[in-house]
Amino acid sequence: MYILPMMRIAIAFCALYLVSCQQSSKTEEGTKDSTVTDTDAAAVIIDTVTIGHQLYNITTSTAAEFQQVPEFLADTSEAVNILRDSMRVRRAGDSLILTLANGLQKVMVNNNNHTEEYTQYTYQAYLPAIEHWVVFNAGYEWHSYELVNARNGEMTRTIGFPELSPDKRFFICSNTDLMAAFTLNGFQLFQLTPDLNPVLLQERELVNWGPATIKWKDATNLVALQHYLDAQSNEHERFIRLTPAP
Repeated sequence: MYILPMMRIAIAFCALYLVSCQQSSKTEEGTKDSTVTDTDAAAVIIDTVTIGHQLYNITTSTAAEFQQVPEFLADTSEAVNILRDSMRVRRAGDSLILTLANGLQKVMVNNNNHTEEYTQYTYQAYLPAIEHWVVFNAGYEWHSYELVNARNGEMTRTIGFPELSPDKRFFICSNTDLMAAFTLNGFQLFQLTPDLNPVLLQERELVNWGPATIKWKDATNLVALQHYLDAQSNEHERFIRLTPAP
């Protein structure tokens, strides 16, 4: 007469065990679904920006992804840069002398007066893809880059070093100056004409962030080193990816 009650207890215990296992399984699935991996976090859109006529979503990236994209890094020594291109570039005192394809010379002379006219030209590089020399121009509390057409000597002023698109039809220049605001904080987009004259398509000034360096990762995506301000106006930096919005 004790068998039936014991069976009822056993059945009840089994039922409770099965319910407990099901709830545990659901809890584990829910935890798994709500876990955010590093990849998911990197895909979170933190901002948007329009470059040309394309809207880009901005997500966080990594130093590794940024460094995988080649960029031209000019030597800090002008003497080394001139030596590399000494057939057509030389310095004579305050004069930087560039020999054009037609044999004429483009002379860029420093202005040493410490006023608003102060100018110091430093040779950086020759870019054969666009047939332009790049000269850094350090002024009084400002700076720019001068792109000098190696064919005719015409100059194009930019805010940063030109980074070419994969098809060599465009280049983008960037600069960040969030605190002092002596130079444009933002980017410029140029298109190259068939005769390699740069045409400014867009100049965008940004407010709360600026791209220290921006590069094409491929034909549609870009990567950048971003400087940004937090709520207390402290400046930070991080790597970002710019992907065309659907």
